[in-house]
Amino acid sequence: MMFKNFYKNKYNYKLSTITGLTLVELLVVISIFTIITGITIFNYGRFDSSVSTQNLADDIALTVRRAQGYAVGAHGINDVFNYGYGIHFGLDPSKSEYYGNNKSFILFTNINTSDSSYNYDGTSNSCGNPTLTNECLEVLSILSSDVISSITLTDNSGTVFPISLDSSFDILFKRPNPEPVFCYKSTATSNCNNAIYSVKIKLSSENNPDNLVNRYITISNTGQISVSIK
Repeated sequence: MMFKNFYKNKYNYKLSTITGLTLVELLVVISIFTIITGITIFNYGRFDSSVSTQNLADDIALTVRRAQGYAVGAHGINDVFNYGYGIHFGLDPSKSEYYGNNKSFILFTNINTSDSSYNYDGTSNSCGNPTLTNECLEVLSILSSDVISSITLTDNSGTVFPISLDSSFDILFKRPNPEPVFCYKSTATSNCNNAIYSVKIKLSSENNPDNLVNRYITISNTGQISVSIK
């Protein structure tokens, strides 16, 4: 509805002002509002996934740093203070979280020091009391929509190669060294390779398979740990 108001100024000229919106103007405003709202909601979903993936990356990096601190600081288990500590990763979603899969990772104590490969030994669905056959100290489950989507190794020559789905990967810190030992294990081989320069762990969101929300944790053979977006 149009409203017309008339008034006179000091020179007695009749002036008019027109207020209100036409139907076309109203439709334009509603359309702009709808577009802006849609963009905001769409970007909020991406933002929420990005925050979730970033939090997971920080949790993994801090857990790796915790294993490093336990080893260097001689954290004791059953009054023994010379054990190594590490993080165990797996990629196979069909595996139990106690063996490591794409929705969990494991903080372990290297009780079985006779195992020259220094791989994680886990043979039961329990955790918290490390033994020779079950070195699990803590299982950290990923409760969000995020997953560990790939693990890529770089050797000292600069060659980059991903580990396979049937493989697992361990980052072990042995007292008193702050530098890690990298070990990978598959159905075909088991190897602790001192020639590995660094490992890069890729995290993705199942809800938003967009490269913009991916996060990467890089651990070098010098003990440096970093989190990045690529």
